[in-house]
Amino acid sequence: MGKEQKERVLKEYTNRMSMRGIARVEGKPLTTIYSFIRRKGVEAYAYLLLLQERLEGFTAKATVLDESWTYVWARHGQKREDLWIWNALADGVPFFITGDRDYMTFSFLQDPLPESRVYYTDGYSVYQVLNNHVVGKEYTYTVESYHSYCRAHLARLARDTRAVNRDVGIVEYSLALLNVMYPVVYSREKTPLNGAYLEGIHYIRSKLI
Repeated sequence: MGKEQKERVLKEYTNRMSMRGIARVEGKPLTTIYSFIRRKGVEAYAYLLLLQERLEGFTAKATVLDESWTYVWARHGQKREDLWIWNALADGVPFFITGDRDYMTFSFLQDPLPESRVYYTDGYSVYQVLNNHVVGKEYTYTVESYHSYCRAHLARLARDTRAVNRDVGIVEYSLALLNVMYPVVYSREKTPLNGAYLEGIHYIRSKLI
């Protein structure tokens, strides 16, 4: 595939098209599309981990945290495995981790987060370890909007989808691709943290395509 087609495929995938649909539209074998998207997802995920290391040195004015549910293997029945996507918006910058809905998974999300002056969450008990912690659903609307944004852009996260997540990796790689292809900062205020994030994302995107 040429550069233009590669970029188009990634845009189609992060605009809720299924891999099967992309293969039909682009006239490519499904295996080619799957391999390309997964490979680019792995690259995007690795680049984001490096960017997160750079962002640890910043201090956020506010961080909002919440979890959303998805699944792997099957939507219904004994084969279904619940998967939780933990999201944090530090000055509007998205951080995520996947796993169980427990303290261990939360700790993996918390570890790379920049320090924050205040943390906003719902009443879930694992968040009680946070300092400068404010509880209230009225404060978590931004991260809930981010959940909806991800579902709107990724077919495999949509509640009415027929797409099936065969493994945890494809969920993480898809989120990484979305954050790179369509970066969004959920904050009206420009801060050093979200400025550095957008600069880093611009660089990642230039390397990805």
